[in-house]
Amino acid sequence: MREVRDAGPCPECGTAGAHPGQLVCQGCFVPFALMRPVRDAVEDQDATDALPQIRQEPEHTRMINHIPGALARTAQTRRDTPTQALRLRFPGDETVVVEPGVRIRLGRDPRLCPAVKFLATRDNLSRLHATFGVEQDGSAWITDEGSTNGTFVHGYRLAPLEPAAVRPGDTVRLAADVTVHIMI
Repeated sequence: MREVRDAGPCPECGTAGAHPGQLVCQGCFVPFALMRPVRDAVEDQDATDALPQIRQEPEHTRMINHIPGALARTAQTRRDTPTQALRLRFPGDETVVVEPGVRIRLGRDPRLCPAVKFLATRDNLSRLHATFGVEQDGSAWITDEGSTNGTFVHGYRLAPLEPAAVRPGDTVRLAADVTVHIMI
């Protein structure tokens, strides 16, 4: 039986337990083939150590073609971008706006689902069919509430009470004939 010994920590994130032959670090999921090699000074001599060393001069940087305001601008991340409300467009061009931090119930019972009273005539929907929500960070989800005829996202029926992530441009189907388009 071959003994597996630890090769030490991951050179990128420091996660312990990297084994020889392992393809990806289990901590940062970076492929080991893409990482810079770690050298041990005693066992593994770097061939570049024998080359003559050049004295480093202080580096001077000169800016060419400076555009006013170009350096002050930084790349925006998802956290920096303001969150927006999402719109749900139902058959008949009925539209419901869902603000960040809000969730609405979808179904045919107007008392349980006051935001979508126009669905009251849809007999194939459950009284409480699904719940749609938008988080404060702008991410959106939908959950089937144990409906009889199902909630479908990307062509797949959702398991009851299991949230599925959705985003603008996606289409959700409630039962057989209620198609909901998610828009900004």
